[in-house]
Amino acid sequence: MKQGILEAYRDRIERGLSRALHGHAPLRALLRYHIGLEDETGAPARATGKWLRPSLVLFVAEQLGGASDVALSSAVGLELIHGFSLIHDDIQDRDRVRRGRPAVWTICGIEQAINAGDLMHTLAIAAALDSSPTAANCLIRATQQMIEGQSQDLDFERRTVTSNEYLTMVDRKTGALLRCAFELGGIAAEAEDRVLATLTALGQAVGRAFQIQDDLLGIWGNDDMLGKATGSDIRRRKKTLPIVQLFEHARGEDAAVLETIYDGDGDRDLPPEDVARVIEHLDALGIRAGCEALVHKHLDEALHRLADLPFDDSAHDRMRELIEFLARRQK
Repeated sequence: MKQGILEAYRDRIERGLSRALHGHAPLRALLRYHIGLEDETGAPARATGKWLRPSLVLFVAEQLGGASDVALSSAVGLELIHGFSLIHDDIQDRDRVRRGRPAVWTICGIEQAINAGDLMHTLAIAAALDSSPTAANCLIRATQQMIEGQSQDLDFERRTVTSNEYLTMVDRKTGALLRCAFELGGIAAEAEDRVLATLTALGQAVGRAFQIQDDLLGIWGNDDMLGKATGSDIRRRKKTLPIVQLFEHARGEDAAVLETIYDGDGDRDLPPEDVARVIEHLDALGIRAGCEALVHKHLDEALHRLADLPFDDSAHDRMRELIEFLARRQK
């Protein structure tokens, strides 16, 4: 039975991250905790995420004939950038839990968590430089785009947003590191420009499909206990794509009601009755179906780009399986 991409490289990625984060300084221990390699006491742990981005780097490089050690340095650098972004995201969003464990800032305070994130950023660039200056430059550009996207996302909380603006933000905040994963794999394999361009386009399509599906789950994802939509993103007044489209399509009294609901204290969750009213408006306007169609559109684009890559049949199948999982996951 063929091994999935997310399982194939876990041991190598773990070893690479352990090497990059070794050391006895307190900040290093915080970073190992955040990545999931240790618990709060410093004991070994396996509380990591999927390691999607570094797995993509290693898979693409392998399929294109790249050196495994060069690709691993790039993969580690990319995952550390992702980790850095999550530390800062949790601070900005005041999220107290990350992957079922206390977020870093709740353990050491905001000030030290910022320092931990900054250290992770520098270690990421150092790891990418071990791969090549070209890889480091690719990672730096993606990091800049990701930070700009995060800034746009925060700005959207205070003003009206169009669907085009939102998708442009997604291409930066979410898409930048996914594009970078495909690009870094190609760079490690010294792929020609045509292949690199195809990898970049593939990464962008996957990023859009991934984020829109995430937005759908943030509203219509089922509560395992209640068996109904949680509306978690609505409760927090997050302007994800369904909400952006709702404001674009709502008219008259409906628009006025929505403005009133979203114009309250942004630091307080919406009450259940307001969440239910927003979901009713979304359902009445068919917003869910429209967003699902966009997921399928970008999924089809990704699969079209994948077909142009010089992978063997087995590699095409494994990548298709992963892309479809990301675009259709239910949690």
